[in-house]
Amino acid sequence: MHDSRLLKAEKLRRAYAADPVLYIEQELGAKLWRKTEEIARALVKYGRVLVQASHSIGKTHLGGSLVNWHYDVHDPSITLTTAPTKLQVEDLLWKEVRVQRARRRHRGSSGLLPKSPRMESSPDHFAVGFTASKPDAFQGRHETRLLQIYDEATGVDSDFWDASEGMMTGPGCLWLAILNPTDTSSRAYIEAMSGAWHVITVSAMDHPNIAAELRGEAPPFPAAVRLGWLEDRIKRWCTPISVSDKKPGDFEFPTGSGLWYRPGPLFEGRVLGRWPTNASASVWSEALWEAALEWQPVPARGLEIGCDVARYGDDNTEIIVRRGPCVLHHEWHNGWSTSQIAGRLKQLAKQFCEKGEDPRFVPVKIDDDGVGGGVVDAANGFDFIGVGAGTEAMSPEDYPNRRSELWFTVADRAARGALDLSRLGDDSIKQLRTQAFAPRWKLDSDGRRVVEPKDDIKKRLGRSPDGMDALNLAFAYGRRRQMSAAAGGKSATKGYKPR
Repeated sequence: MHDSRLLKAEKLRRAYAADPVLYIEQELGAKLWRKTEEIARALVKYGRVLVQASHSIGKTHLGGSLVNWHYDVHDPSITLTTAPTKLQVEDLLWKEVRVQRARRRHRGSSGLLPKSPRMESSPDHFAVGFTASKPDAFQGRHETRLLQIYDEATGVDSDFWDASEGMMTGPGCLWLAILNPTDTSSRAYIEAMSGAWHVITVSAMDHPNIAAELRGEAPPFPAAVRLGWLEDRIKRWCTPISVSDKKPGDFEFPTGSGLWYRPGPLFEGRVLGRWPTNASASVWSEALWEAALEWQPVPARGLEIGCDVARYGDDNTEIIVRRGPCVLHHEWHNGWSTSQIAGRLKQLAKQFCEKGEDPRFVPVKIDDDGVGGGVVDAANGFDFIGVGAGTEAMSPEDYPNRRSELWFTVADRAARGALDLSRLGDDSIKQLRTQAFAPRWKLDSDGRRVVEPKDDIKKRLGRSPDGMDALNLAFAYGRRRQMSAAAGGKSATKGYKPR
């Protein structure tokens, strides 16, 4: 009889391990809805799941359920949770853990420590919650069974993501990141666009409470999102439009009513669960990026090259070649010397010149604030132009430095249809897209737009936007050299505008 009970218990454990929804319903007595069921099952199937979701759709409840599931079903195992603040860790996610454990069908020992976001039964079997302030708490763990849960993941800094990545070493490692997609300059946005995650989007408009209340019925999940809250957000964060004016991303509510709305960035991130089309804190927006992917014919003139030279060992030297508004080529290299870079730039000038064009006259614009000056010095007859990102802007009344001006100049080109990235490969498009949304900006005391320094971006996101800096340089204004054969190759400089 004893062996029979053990076999039955092991069979049930395996069923729970394969389907967290079964455990949550039978052991915790909790009820999920369609999208939260999808998330729980996707975690087992894919291993890495990133959920970009509205407020109040059951994210924290699901996170607590999955902590309990992993702890009860896998022994030994380690479960680590984090969120940006102590309140989010201890009083939200771990409150759910405690409430649910009190309702378990098979009670036994809960493993919970009093007033602490931790439960354990042995040194190699525990679950614990950390505030996202010390990433070293996530380092050095390489367990066979590991579950990591990021709650409010948009606010989790890059160092934590890197530390967690280092622990995803085995087939039994799971990682769930849950967030409101509000900040396209966050590491969470880069992860969402990386292709390394199974991404699930959850809109408040899909929640069963909304459909029920529209039918005049009681909401099946009273503590979740409600119709009144949704209607208030539509009124505050959306613009009514006519059906003839609707564009992709606009929505009708209620369905069939003929009432159409254009969501603002807050509604997109906090209600629809999608990254804002017009990002308020970023130079670029989704709308601008989509505009930059529109195909345009390549003009006969306007061949120019931009090069951002690596300053540190883990940065890349990146090069962009464009003709007129059309970007034709993007490449990147690590660990190259200034002479190698100079040689490659000359090769590219020759490669992309058409018949009758002289590669020595192709403007090659290089960030010369650091080691890039050594590349400029190796021009040897080519038109290498040093562009200092920290120097005065050409429109100093609008920007405090050249870097800020370059970023907004290229974004403005996209807005007016003067930028075409459509010929680049998928890897380049993906890389440049994540970099484009990385920098944040603000107004200075003189009302000028200031883009944050590259070092600040790297500290926050773990990488530099070298490719976008090269793109900006390719379209930069500069001081170009005009060579004269009659003068024996002597040169003069004059201002010019890029075509």
